[in-house]
Amino acid sequence: MIEQPVTFALPVPWETQQFTIERFGDVSFFVGPNGSGKSRFSETLNAVLPNARMLGTDRLERMSVTGLSNFFGDNLKTGLQKNHFQHFRTAGRQGSGIDTFIILEERPDIRVIVEATLSSLFGREIVLEWDSGNLVPKARLARTGAYYRMDRDECHGIRELLVLLTHLHNDEHQFLIVDEPELNLHPQFQSFFVQEVRKVAGTHEPGTSRKGIILITHSPFILDLRSVDDMQTIVCFSTDHSPPKYIGALAEAERARFASLVPRLNVHHKQLFFSDNPIFVEGVFDAQIIEAIQERRNTSITAAGSCLIDVGGCEEVTKYVELCRHYGKNAYFLFDLDSLFLGSLRRCIREDGSIAEFLASLGLGADFAAYCGALDRELTDAVRTIEGSDNAVGVIETLQNYFRSITEDNKKLKRQRVAVLIEMAADRDAIVALLTEPVVASIEGRLSQIRAALRTKNIFLLGGGALEHYLPSYSGERYDLTDSAKKVAVMDEVALLASGAIDDNLEDRYGELFQCIAALPAKPAVDTERVLRAYVGDYIHELQGIVVGKANWDKAQIEAHFTMAQSGIAKLITLEEFERRGEREFNAILKISGPKELRVDISHETNAGMHSFTFRSEPAAEPDAAPGPVAVR
Repeated sequence: MIEQPVTFALPVPWETQQFTIERFGDVSFFVGPNGSGKSRFSETLNAVLPNARMLGTDRLERMSVTGLSNFFGDNLKTGLQKNHFQHFRTAGRQGSGIDTFIILEERPDIRVIVEATLSSLFGREIVLEWDSGNLVPKARLARTGAYYRMDRDECHGIRELLVLLTHLHNDEHQFLIVDEPELNLHPQFQSFFVQEVRKVAGTHEPGTSRKGIILITHSPFILDLRSVDDMQTIVCFSTDHSPPKYIGALAEAERARFASLVPRLNVHHKQLFFSDNPIFVEGVFDAQIIEAIQERRNTSITAAGSCLIDVGGCEEVTKYVELCRHYGKNAYFLFDLDSLFLGSLRRCIREDGSIAEFLASLGLGADFAAYCGALDRELTDAVRTIEGSDNAVGVIETLQNYFRSITEDNKKLKRQRVAVLIEMAADRDAIVALLTEPVVASIEGRLSQIRAALRTKNIFLLGGGALEHYLPSYSGERYDLTDSAKKVAVMDEVALLASGAIDDNLEDRYGELFQCIAALPAKPAVDTERVLRAYVGDYIHELQGIVVGKANWDKAQIEAHFTMAQSGIAKLITLEEFERRGEREFNAILKISGPKELRVDISHETNAGMHSFTFRSEPAAEPDAAPGPVAVR
């Protein structure tokens, strides 16, 4: 870690807030959704860090020929003018990479490293020529010997690496901040760049290229996590513009749990760092059925800025509960019922203040673990009653047989408790017949309060058992669950959902599972009609004004008026039919262009401002022949 305390006022969009950080990683990562303020924050940080250099997202600007060059001039057509070098350096201090070729010309030691790298990767040699006081950067293609302008004709990815590597190996700065280093780079070369970063990252040593590196990224290939220390170098930004968050000091037990998690953080799991509200589920089949149901609901998880991450079991999920708490993520979790008894969920949240406050507000005490313990005792009594039941039949006999089949270990009683709750949800009457209504109601009440407390932390616990218990296609074992049986059920349900055959009764079909899924972050399909209504309303309002103000205009003249409008509205809305019925009165049909052709029946009485009109997708019915005004077409 690099000891470099800084404190500064956060820029817009934050309001009158201070940010303090005591140290940076050798490599630090700034992550978060679009619009969360990472770039603005980094520009401010660049100004307060000692001797820092920033490369912005427009670092290749002026290093190419654009379609506008022929119209607005091409000042660098003949190369980089030597008498403008100071201006190029100034632009570099403001985030541009235009000074890269000046550095390579003046620093052959850096040029050797960069050229050797590009030659090894792409077979390119760097040639810097002078022509009439202009520095002309060229590349030579080793395979053919062909020369061409490196700053203008080289591919974007190679130019990106050229700029990044040059500034990475430049020893003039203590810190290098790079905004979106992944731009234009293939995933493998993103990973390669991070490898190069690791070689020079660290506390600055004068006369060497060692420096602190800060990478602002949206790419899981750039987010290179190798240890818990690396996780503590991540600074998370959110779209609510709360102060950026990072992991501070960790207790030894927490550090050990995170250390076991780091090797399993693959590209898929790293999505959590780029989302404000990630969703975690235990397995891949859980994710598949959730995605399928959301799709049939016509909602999008990703449009809500979220992501769906399967992590491989409830033990792993609880580690993400802790991790998201440290990063201030408004994360969501969907757990099978057994996680409350067989997993580490209780330990994970027992010290959470809001959970304790919720229980206390209900008059149930503030000790979550103690409240769960009371549920355990009631369930244990229920297990013993079931075990001791004579001449059992049906559900009770099934439970007894299962109890006898469980291996004698420290998890047997926990599995028995889960089985009782599963049957209590599936066949309550049969359980009540043995245990009595007050006993069952007490158990249900305690479980309900625990689940309600967990929901305050966006943790959804399935009260009926595992996710597959909610799938009508599931035909596997009720207690000894297998992935193969779950896979078959999920595939069957996904196929049914894709067919659209069960769209009308999703909640009836999936019950509590559907309710949990509906509570997860998701946005409905884009509502184009709301925007379209505004355009149509404006068109109607203008048309009504024309009818009053231009009493002699016919349909063709009105169409010509809208065709000439700067807004281009005639490409969206066509006056399909128009009929004057009096001095200020008319009837008309508008045709709306788009993927699905729409029509709108309007008149002088239509309230355009209130959008009092209806879209229809079918042509109007032919009117009965009758005397009256002739339609103007």
